[in-house]
Amino acid sequence: MIIPLDKLLIYSDNKYVFTKAVMKAVDKVANIDDYPESDHNWKVVPNVLKLVLEEKIRFQYDDSVEI
Repeated sequence: MIIPLDKLLIYSDNKYVFTKAVMKAVDKVANIDDYPESDHNWKVVPNVLKLVLEEKIRFQYDDSVEI
């Protein structure tokens, strides 16, 4: 089993797009059903990053839209 940190280190796609998608998810943390913490002000970025790397949150990249 690959742990999330390993997945982050071996991520081979566009890291800027990946990071931007995670940060957009952080802005919408109140809408994430599987969010592991009851307090949305504590460790938000690591928790959302972990959810994305575990593919519990997915993002779709449309390269025709400017980020």
